[in-house]
Amino acid sequence: MIVSTNYPIRSLKYAAALAALTGMPALAQSSSAVFPVSPPGSIQPTGTWGLASLDKATSTLYVAGMRGIDPSTNKLVDGAEARIRQAFLNMQHIAQSQGATLQDCLRIVVYTTDMFRYRPIANKVQQELWSNGPYPPRTIVEVSRLNDDDILEVEGTFHVPSTK
Repeated sequence: MIVSTNYPIRSLKYAAALAALTGMPALAQSSSAVFPVSPPGSIQPTGTWGLASLDKATSTLYVAGMRGIDPSTNKLVDGAEARIRQAFLNMQHIAQSQGATLQDCLRIVVYTTDMFRYRPIANKVQQELWSNGPYPPRTIVEVSRLNDDDILEVEGTFHVPSTK
């Protein structure tokens, strides 16, 4: 719903009242609605980034790019298929920690260093993990390089059915 008036809104107080009366969302969300997510058993971030953020106001979980790192060693897994599977499993682990499943995935983005070699493997792993569908929308992009010269990274956005 869009409300149009010829009068400027002179204060946030009036804007909030207008939003409440019209059923429109508030003009700005409080940052206290967003929580960092770093469940036990996850990989350790390799820099100044978090694993995921949960927006409780929208019940949306944003998972950072996950690579094929074994959470028990924090080292890359050997073998292309095993490494790609581990990247998806790392994303799944974070989603499950907040009550979401792969079927709650709203969108994924995959970055790979070789579309020809690794996209078919990513397709196979995704087909196995999603039990032949339905699949979330996916964007896959070939990049020249990933951290630690890795081969694939996957990030996901999930609906969290019930925020903790």
